[in-house]
Amino acid sequence: MTAQLSPLARFDQLLLATDGSAVSSGAVRVALHLASRCGSRLTVMHMARTAADYAMFNPAGVRQAEDAARAVLQQVEQQAGTACVNCAPVLRFGEEPVHEIAAQAEESQADLVIMGRRGVHWLERLVLGEAAARVVGHVHCSVLVVPTAADIWDQGILLAVDGSRHANAAAVAAASLARRCGLPVTVLSVGAKDEPHCEQAQALADRVRDLLRQDGVAADSVARQGHPAQAIVAAAAEYECDLIVLGSHGRSGLDRLLMGSVSQQVVIHAKCPVLVIKSA
Repeated sequence: MTAQLSPLARFDQLLLATDGSAVSSGAVRVALHLASRCGSRLTVMHMARTAADYAMFNPAGVRQAEDAARAVLQQVEQQAGTACVNCAPVLRFGEEPVHEIAAQAEESQADLVIMGRRGVHWLERLVLGEAAARVVGHVHCSVLVVPTAADIWDQGILLAVDGSRHANAAAVAAASLARRCGLPVTVLSVGAKDEPHCEQAQALADRVRDLLRQDGVAADSVARQGHPAQAIVAAAAEYECDLIVLGSHGRSGLDRLLMGSVSQQVVIHAKCPVLVIKSA
């Protein structure tokens, strides 16, 4: 499978973006569990919002923001110690959190960024899902978006495929996680609404299912018709999958900020964590 579906996903270097709020609690929980399970190195990032003029005219405010940020990082460090996870705290200063997350992902050579579905309070002005979509658009690695109440997956993985190289990369990641976590994978392909039958979608799902099985992963396949995001979210609930994995088709420039992509709609509506894989 790895020869046909590439690149091989890795989870050696994880970057968790958190602000210590309830919104980030699910992301923290999942990041610690995943790092422990995969033996990953975890970098925990918090951004203290600062600006040049703010620092000049309100140094006390800057110190207060820094103290609060260090308290957040210390809290996660303590949780990581309890979980026996190797954790490296990083405090960044800046005005634009998406850029700081992307910069830290580069510096840490992160394989995966983990964040809450609403992002963090730095992005509270953005609507649900837009913060995560912007991070997906700007970073070069994959992104795991975690709802507040979610926990590490222990039931099954739903893998959405469409025949693209992005979906192929997602299949590699799903296989890797399935083997590490001992979980089955349900492969889903969604056909267009106007297609009278699902033969093509089913054939695609069956092909990926067979590749997963050859790779030692317990896998089944299913095809649906209709709107892809709606079908993906519905299938995850129907088959009791508590992790959704799908590929990002990637965008550039201002297109990275647009609403309405399949991955973003899945992130918005899914009850479980959503892993968006960025292909090389």
